[in-house]
Amino acid sequence: MLIYDSEYAETVGTCQIKSIQFPKIIVQTENNESIAINTTKQQQTDVVFWKSISDIMNAEIWIPYNKVTYFLLQQDWILDSSFA
Repeated sequence: MLIYDSEYAETVGTCQIKSIQFPKIIVQTENNESIAINTTKQQQTDVVFWKSISDIMNAEIWIPYNKVTYFLLQQDWILDSSFA
């Protein structure tokens, strides 16, 4: 199921990565608002995560984030039972 088809749709926003300021990721939302996305301890030490974030930034891909916690969604646009 897609996130936008679920009860969680109101807590999910769309953003583009504009810069990386370790350990935060600076994004621009669909409303042109700049916000800092938090990262977990595990993400902060994950070289593959930072390479992926850099590639997503360079490709200017829109990605989902949680509007309440300001974290990226692990499961992307697909609703996983662990989302809640």
